[in-house]
Amino acid sequence: MPEKHYINAVILSVKETYGKDIPSGASKMGGFPDLPPEIEYPVMTEFTEKWCNKKTDHYEKSAMQLVAQINLYELAESGADVENLLPKTGMLYIFWSGEIMELESDEYWKIEVVEPDKTATYKVIWWDGDISSLRRTEPPCPYHSKYFFDEPDECFTEFAVKFDSHREYKNYKKNSGSNKFFGCPQGEICPQIDETEVNLFQFDCYDNFEGCIWKAYWIIKKSDLKNLDFSRVLIDFDMD
Repeated sequence: MPEKHYINAVILSVKETYGKDIPSGASKMGGFPDLPPEIEYPVMTEFTEKWCNKKTDHYEKSAMQLVAQINLYELAESGADVENLLPKTGMLYIFWSGEIMELESDEYWKIEVVEPDKTATYKVIWWDGDISSLRRTEPPCPYHSKYFFDEPDECFTEFAVKFDSHREYKNYKKNSGSNKFFGCPQGEICPQIDETEVNLFQFDCYDNFEGCIWKAYWIIKKSDLKNLDFSRVLIDFDMD
């Protein structure tokens, strides 16, 4: 099969080295993030939503869940990012509130927010600084009560990760349980990305959600990735 039909991916799998004591600044998924003093823990605004002027629900200000924090030096040392698409230093943080809708009104939903500058439902941060300044940081408030109503203080499953390079057939969309950077979005109903876009990260939600959300995908423009601009990443979902 010609090379043009394949795409590279970085697969994240469990790293057993640390056991339950994952050191600050290590690559991991879930748990509490290791943040520097200058980065505020990402939160989402308190808001009220009304559907078709009938049902009204109110949600308090909520902390975003840490999906992953990646020590980019560890990733570079692994050699798994064979195309060198990500920086070789610093930390990459991926946060998500669990919310699947934008906090914007439309013809069916009326959304009223308390803090207009905190309506983002997810956040990707690249930080390149002194790793020794990182501190394990607990969320300042409970997680989003719409999706974490039973256990609003329980974070996503935490485990240290290691990296492996993987080549995928571009048209192979079959459901995959992989957490990964790049490669093809895979799932039952996965997003279609064009030649200008990259599947930055695929998150297997299965162990963290009950309901219709199976996977989340963070999609970035190739030009933004080249310029290390993570401010315009978009999110999509594999859902029932």
